[in-house]
Amino acid sequence: MYSLIIAFYLSFLGIIVMVLLKRYEVNSGKATVVSRLGQGSDHLFHSIFSAMKQGTSYVNKHSFIAIAQWIAFHVLLRVRNIYVELKDRALSNPHSRKVIDAVRGRGEITPHSASFYLRRISDK
Repeated sequence: MYSLIIAFYLSFLGIIVMVLLKRYEVNSGKATVVSRLGQGSDHLFHSIFSAMKQGTSYVNKHSFIAIAQWIAFHVLLRVRNIYVELKDRALSNPHSRKVIDAVRGRGEITPHSASFYLRRISDK
């Protein structure tokens, strides 16, 4: 518990230090040590963000719907395969098959313990 609190306060202190360093940099016009260290990776992040901007420019209403349908198809296909596998496992177990048949109304009905309605359903 204490380690979580300590981690929170350390990160909060880090955020405050970064804001103060940025304020100093804006007011003085001189780059701080953190800014100079990060200048080497600026071109990398610039290329990443420009690629993301170009990629999102291709998305409109029609392409979004097509992408959403494609994702839904593949997700539902996986879910259906899992469902079919679980159903096969349940039907291979005799006890599970008996329970499933009982839920479907196809279970074994004894004449002395069932109502008239259940006996009539089981005859069909």
